[in-house]
Amino acid sequence: MKRCIPVFLLLALVLNAGAQESLTLEAVIGQALQNNHRIQMIENQQVIAENSVSIGNAGLLPSVNLGGSLGGSINNTELEFAGEIPPAQINGAQSSTLQGNATLNYVLFNGLSGQRNFQKLKLNKDAVDLQSRASIEATILQVAQMYFSVLRAKDQVRIATDNAAISAKRYERALIANELGSISRNDLLAARVDLTSDSSDLLNAELQSTTSLRNLGRLMGAEIAENPSFPVIEPNVQPWSLSELEQAALTHNANVKNLELQAEIAQKDLQLSWSSMFPTVSINGGYSYTNQQNEAGILLKNVSNGWNGNIGLSYTIFNGFRNNTNRQNAQVLLENSELQLADQKLQLTTDLHNAHAAYLQSVKVLRFEEGNLSFSLLNLERAEDLMHQGLITSTQFREAQLGHASALVRISNAKFAMKLNELEVLRLTGQILSGE
Repeated sequence: MKRCIPVFLLLALVLNAGAQESLTLEAVIGQALQNNHRIQMIENQQVIAENSVSIGNAGLLPSVNLGGSLGGSINNTELEFAGEIPPAQINGAQSSTLQGNATLNYVLFNGLSGQRNFQKLKLNKDAVDLQSRASIEATILQVAQMYFSVLRAKDQVRIATDNAAISAKRYERALIANELGSISRNDLLAARVDLTSDSSDLLNAELQSTTSLRNLGRLMGAEIAENPSFPVIEPNVQPWSLSELEQAALTHNANVKNLELQAEIAQKDLQLSWSSMFPTVSINGGYSYTNQQNEAGILLKNVSNGWNGNIGLSYTIFNGFRNNTNRQNAQVLLENSELQLADQKLQLTTDLHNAHAAYLQSVKVLRFEEGNLSFSLLNLERAEDLMHQGLITSTQFREAQLGHASALVRISNAKFAMKLNELEVLRLTGQILSGE
């Protein structure tokens, strides 16, 4: 899995199309994946794992070695011979030896450990790919959470702006009414306090918006314009079946698939531990050349060259029970990996049920709040008319104003909670990348 993942498929699931100049979730995720350091490190691990998958790295190819040496000596030599050969004494006698060889070594059989090592290397590469996928999915979810936090903060600014505008209008009318003597100074001061409170809320909302945008830029690894535009998010209810989601999760979830591979790797380790029960058969051969020259002695020159080879068999009868211990430990590790896989499947099922229930709950909350919004708006409009007619107090109007603002905030929170719950379900079922 490389960086050019089909992130655009995620957009089709979670967003409606916005204006081209809008900062879409698709663009944000693409930028974050391109610049995320953790994903870059995982991708480097993928390259290492892919490079390691070779029959040579598994020990299935012969090794060829070249060697050579050149040596010499200078000695004072005194020679005495049997028979009638007169003795000889040579000072500074030189001798030299030139050697060269090429050897080939190949293991014909070692209990199939080479073949199993090669299979293990391929499984390890697949496991690293799944780890990369899991990191990408986690990054997508993290970026989406921050993206929706930015949108929620933008909503808070809009709501706080409208609320402050209502309070400013109310204060202007209260100021005129107080000058005309139709309301008391207490009512004027109450309007002033509410305006100050709403203005303070607006400032805090603007700060939160700026902070969220800055945090999103950090995740993206890029600068974001000071006041970017965003597409309008209108969540759609997904017609999911819980049984189908469970099947998809057990089939596609990256963590489960990774633990399945880890169990297979543990099985290969157990098979490798049994390879020590078999003998090792190997062959080696080569070519050698030797040139030895002496200034003293009977043999003044010796040159030899030629081919050589042999086949060997070795079998370990006893090594302190280490092979038996390795087999027992490999069996225990295999059992642990299977237990870990079973536990992860149970945890995945639990997490999926919780995420699905949270999604359905957020859908219900959003529908409820959307239905309540029209009533809160109607209540605010009627309260404003009644206050102008002097039929309710400013405190009663304030309650209606805050009730409507609170309804808008709850709708915003419910909408983005629904989107995040949707993404969590997609992540657990392994569909956040493929869009299946």
